[in-house]
Amino acid sequence: MDEAGVMPKSISDEASMSELRIRRRAALGALGTAMIGGCGGAEQNKPGVGSPSSGGAGGSAGAGSSGAPSGGGSSNGGASGAAGSTGGAAGSAGAAGGSSMCTQPTPGCIVTDDNILGPFYSAGAPERADLRDGQAGQRLVVSGRVYGCDCQTPLPNAVVDVWQANAAGAYDNVGYVLRGIVRTDATGRYEFTTILPGFYLNGADYRPRHIHFKVSHPQGVALTTQLYFEGDPNFGTDPFWKPGLIKKLTQDNDAEGALMRCEFDVVLA
Repeated sequence: MDEAGVMPKSISDEASMSELRIRRRAALGALGTAMIGGCGGAEQNKPGVGSPSSGGAGGSAGAGSSGAPSGGGSSNGGASGAAGSTGGAAGSAGAAGGSSMCTQPTPGCIVTDDNILGPFYSAGAPERADLRDGQAGQRLVVSGRVYGCDCQTPLPNAVVDVWQANAAGAYDNVGYVLRGIVRTDATGRYEFTTILPGFYLNGADYRPRHIHFKVSHPQGVALTTQLYFEGDPNFGTDPFWKPGLIKKLTQDNDAEGALMRCEFDVVLA
């Protein structure tokens, strides 16, 4: 499904959609350091959020080309705002200065959808594979691979910057609880341990459970996106989710006990 909500009819349609995304991100990447998208609402942001150093507050296509605010009070004491598609795409493309561009993706290969940055991003998270910091909640292991735009070439040493709410739906806006950076290994694979995030209010409606991602590599255009989970009851009212970002949760056990697992591969333009 594209940003206008139209489902591709064939592999050629999907390839065209990927090429359109690639061209959009490449163009915005050149402007990424100059264009900053606002984050709507009355959220009390952390220092630097929405500033050039943070890459701008994100926005999804269709959320308002001029950065119109969206959302009311949230359980985090503010509003989760929607930024305009111009600012969001610029933040996504320019956040890490990705310079390479793929012009001939593998037929049927789909570049990962971008998604809003949101108001809670903080630069400078520690590099670590366990984000829990003693937080209570259902243990969750997220893993996957980061690929180039052909969906086949793994990208070693890609930076995967993640952040999320706790089980009660609250973000740590002072430190780096449930925030961290992991890097992909020689096969392009990453993995981190966290907890299943909770719901929180965006205006009168709850946002689906989600984890924020900023993924960058010198051989791709930097991506800002979110991971969502199958079966969430709040997709019907949330304006930001995209079908391609919804992944399956599976139950598992290890020496530490019960856990959930989720695989989320990322394809950079």
